[in-house]
Amino acid sequence: MSKKETSPGNDLMQFFVGLAMFCVGGYLFLQNVVVYGISFSLPFFRNDAQGLVFIPLIASIVFLFYKYCLLSKICCGVSLLLIVATVIYNMHIAWRATSLFATIVIFVLLFGGMGLLAKVLFANPDGNHGKQYK
Repeated sequence: MSKKETSPGNDLMQFFVGLAMFCVGGYLFLQNVVVYGISFSLPFFRNDAQGLVFIPLIASIVFLFYKYCLLSKICCGVSLLLIVATVIYNMHIAWRATSLFATIVIFVLLFGGMGLLAKVLFANPDGNHGKQYK
């Protein structure tokens, strides 16, 4: 390898170029994703039964202030996880219609930046990148 390929300045430049590519690609990717809310229904209930997921949280908060113990912390944590899972379950994620060129540019920036970042971050201590074949 030449000295230019193993210099710390080259690795630093590759890191920042990779970080910039990853950030721009991630931003463009997130701009082209559309999130919709869909209706939620529990079995044996109508669609307006979304507030039922807060009953375990309310009960666990009352229990947390009444008798502070490990069980009350666990119930509160499980209740919060149930609410987050309900919100995620109600999402529908779709890709906005874009041209093929724009999609290719987005994915090249995103995954090319990831590759450059991985190359710099996971380099061997002697500065060699990847496997060395003889």
